[in-house]
Amino acid sequence: MNYMDEHILSLKNKFNHDAASNNENTNLSQTAVPSQDNYVAENNTVLQMGDELIPLEWRAILDGQMEVSVPKFFSLMPLEQAKFKYPSEHRPQVIYTSLEGTVNIAFNSTEMPLEVDGLPEFVEQMADVLRSVQPIRNWIGTEMIVNPYGLSIGMIRFVAAGVDTNLYNEMLLFVHEGQVTMGTFNCMESDMEAWLPVAENTVQSLHIVPSPSDSTFEKGVAFL
Repeated sequence: MNYMDEHILSLKNKFNHDAASNNENTNLSQTAVPSQDNYVAENNTVLQMGDELIPLEWRAILDGQMEVSVPKFFSLMPLEQAKFKYPSEHRPQVIYTSLEGTVNIAFNSTEMPLEVDGLPEFVEQMADVLRSVQPIRNWIGTEMIVNPYGLSIGMIRFVAAGVDTNLYNEMLLFVHEGQVTMGTFNCMESDMEAWLPVAENTVQSLHIVPSPSDSTFEKGVAFL
C-alpha cells in the first residue's frame, strides 16, 4: 500500500461512517456545471436564477484564509442542527444552508498532505471510494477545472439515495497550504436544475484571501 493509498483508506473509513448518517439525514452533494457566464454578474454581487436575481455575499472560510460567494440569505447552520444532520465527529467545519435547510454548502480541511500536481489522481481515487460507499443512483462523473482565481479544483458529481428522496451531490477537492480541502454542495435531485447556478457560482468564486500587502485585490461585499 503506497502513501496515497493509506490516506485514501483513512478517508474511506470516514466516508463509511458518514454515509450511514448522511443517508438518514442529508447527503454530500454535487452538481452538473452550466456556463459560468449565464449566472454570475456584477462582480459576484448578484446571481441569475431563472427570472430571479439572487443577491450574493462573500463569506470567509477556513479561518479567514479563503472566501466564497454564496446567496445572501444562506446562513451558518447552528451547531445543534449540524450535529443532527452530520452526527459524525468529522462533520464539516463550515456549513451554509438555505432558509428551508434543504440546500447546503460546506467546507472542511482534511489535514491530508497533497501537492497540486497530485490532485487529478487523488480525485479519481476519491471517486472510486465514493462509488464503493454511497448508494449511487446516477454517477455523473469527475472533472478538473481551474477557476477564474487560478484555483485548481477537482469535482465529483453524483446522485445518491436518501431516506425520502434522491439527493444531488457535488464534491469539490482542492489544495490549500499543501493539504486537501473538501467542499460539498447538496440539494434534492428534484431541485437540482433550479440550484445549479448556485453550485457553479460556488466553484467559480472560491479563492485564497491575499495577504494585506496585496493592495490590488478588490475585497468582496461582506465578510463573516
